[in-house]
Amino acid sequence: MTPLRNPRLIGFAALDGIARYGVQDFFEGCPRAAAAGAPTSVAAVYEGAAPLPAGTGMARHAARLPYVRFPTLGEGDTPLLPLPSVAGLGALWLKRESANPTGSHKDRMSPLAVARALEVGARGILVSSSGNAAISAAAYAAAAGLPCRVIVTPALTEAYRRAIARTGAEFIVCRDSLARWDVAARLVRDEGWFPLTNHLVPPVGSNPFGVEGYKTIAYEIAEALGAAPDAVLVPTARGDLIWGIGAGFRELAAEGVIISAPRLIAVEPIPRLTRVLAGEAAITDAFAGATLQFSTAGGTATDASLRAISDSGGTAIQVPDAAAAEGQAALARLGFDAELCGGGAHAAIAMARERGALQPGETAVMILTAGSAREPAGDPLPPLAVTEGA
Repeated sequence: MTPLRNPRLIGFAALDGIARYGVQDFFEGCPRAAAAGAPTSVAAVYEGAAPLPAGTGMARHAARLPYVRFPTLGEGDTPLLPLPSVAGLGALWLKRESANPTGSHKDRMSPLAVARALEVGARGILVSSSGNAAISAAAYAAAAGLPCRVIVTPALTEAYRRAIARTGAEFIVCRDSLARWDVAARLVRDEGWFPLTNHLVPPVGSNPFGVEGYKTIAYEIAEALGAAPDAVLVPTARGDLIWGIGAGFRELAAEGVIISAPRLIAVEPIPRLTRVLAGEAAITDAFAGATLQFSTAGGTATDASLRAISDSGGTAIQVPDAAAAEGQAALARLGFDAELCGGGAHAAIAMARERGALQPGETAVMILTAGSAREPAGDPLPPLAVTEGA
């Protein structure tokens, strides 16, 4: 299909509010900010009022996105489901992003970035990921008829490997996560591959055309509840998701659709944003720590994630693996399969209440980013014994 750019899109603005640009590609964030040693990303700027949503799925919000026509696999309109109240909250909801076509929230980013790649005649799609972003990019590239290269590490799980391989994507295997970004930078700068994910250290986030897709999560939550919640808990690594959700709510608040935007609570497995907010580290630092929370692992954070929290009056909560596993089990007992970092979001609710980041009687939404089926296996289970008499 031929993508159609939104005529309301007039350019991009740096997240620090200083530089403005026309419609172009920003694979490495804001050039001015990078030259000043304070890397940050850019966000789309639109003019005029957006018409009311029409149609189904994420595409019904196309008037608020960079493209009004883009490759789609039916992403969006994921369920918002009630959970039993925890820690004295008035209401708790779960936004089940695992219901997207390839099983994660990344399916809101991929179609818009792929649309841009088609418009500019890119050689192919490039993604540096060993998880949800990889399979999403590979699927949407295949649907659009574009070659796809996926830069991974040997830690890639067999389940992800099989799912990606079936799309016809090509694997490039690097020794570790940081090595992937060096390879990605070379393929983008020297060979013309179109990147969906970050390839810089310090990082600036993923493709800004694609990140716009995460705004639709905010639109759907506000529409389903008839208002904004008081807070949204978001599993966070480099912050594309939390930034996009925040941008969507801020947009609705500016238009008077909601009274005010909710506080955003970043849920992280190792202290990154937690340390920055405490004044112990800079956003550009490298952060040490090991975790089993596969989808939100890594030793970097972004200016975008920090701004999403600060702009909303939110905070960051560090959830250890053991607590995340307890949250994962609690969700499973309610019938919801969650990847480990999704369990972390559930566990973070009680922690946020203890710290005063959530108040009694408030309404909160937790984002369930993906299910657990493709995650690395935990400790081996004992063999099943045949039930007597069965």
